[in-house]
Amino acid sequence: MSGYQNVLIIKLRHLGDVLTTTPVLTGARSAWPEARISYLVNPGAEDLVRHHPEVSEVLTVPRRGGLVPQAAFVQNLRRRGFDLAIELSGGDRGAFLAWASGAGRRVGYAPAGKGRLSRRLFFTDLVTSVVDSKHTVEYHLDALRALGLDPGFQPLSLYWPGEASERAGTLLAEAGLSPDTPYAVVHPTSRWMFKTWRPEANARIIEHLDRSGLAVVVTSAPERVELDYVRRVLDSCDASVIDLSGRLGLCELAAVIGGARMFFGVDSLPMHMAAAVGTPAVALFGPSGEHMWAPWGPGHRVVSKDWDCRPCGRDGCDGSKVSRCLVELEPGEVLPAIEAVLEAAK
Repeated sequence: MSGYQNVLIIKLRHLGDVLTTTPVLTGARSAWPEARISYLVNPGAEDLVRHHPEVSEVLTVPRRGGLVPQAAFVQNLRRRGFDLAIELSGGDRGAFLAWASGAGRRVGYAPAGKGRLSRRLFFTDLVTSVVDSKHTVEYHLDALRALGLDPGFQPLSLYWPGEASERAGTLLAEAGLSPDTPYAVVHPTSRWMFKTWRPEANARIIEHLDRSGLAVVVTSAPERVELDYVRRVLDSCDASVIDLSGRLGLCELAAVIGGARMFFGVDSLPMHMAAAVGTPAVALFGPSGEHMWAPWGPGHRVVSKDWDCRPCGRDGCDGSKVSRCLVELEPGEVLPAIEAVLEAAK
């Protein structure tokens, strides 16, 4: 097996998808300890890998300005002299960029149906792993296995700068949380709102955590639909809550989750962040499949309905944007998982 010196990893997907590729990074670093490793992601995902000690540089694909900046980006990519490109997205743009990088060896995924021949034009090695047959982390690690590596178990990994921890600590202190007070993070929203539970059901979990002696920190993205949803949760809640919804960047959110006793939420980026920073998570799953997206690693709990129709991967039942397999979960079905995680964390 060659000792690669200049490696390009490509993941042009959403934030949670990027975080689930970090085991490939640590596996690659273990195999090639002296290599320079560049990560290519979509704009907005940089902070998930920017501060990782194994990443030499983070590149982003230009999305605006027409062909001129894109052509300049491709030219700059090729100048870097990569000898290995690992494309983890499975899409055409990533395949083109892997080829355009000029790397002598280029690893990518074969399509499930037709199109394998066209993929051969872009890649020297095709991974035949089926995307929905295993956890997405294992699916990504199959790219290393295609290179003859045995990566074994690799955890998710997430790093942030010290100033992000300071900003997070300041926000918590301003809300009245002393440094020695244990707390739970509740992140009840998702970018896709059909993955959310009922507001009043989330309120019952917050009240239970409050009675258990934990302070409760509620977080969300700054989008209006998520902030409105959090407001409905808090309006239904009879407990003292530290509301940081919409106030945290990715690094500050990682710091807050990293200091928590436990995390509660739905299938989302913050759930994966909890797994990456070692905070035990209780996660609700509805239309998405936990066999692919459950929090990676030991100590986490998934709660879902045992229905034949799930996971369906749809945006709600019959196009309604409401997932019955989620909204019909009752707090009583979730509390045993909460208690098990709290007991293990003592």
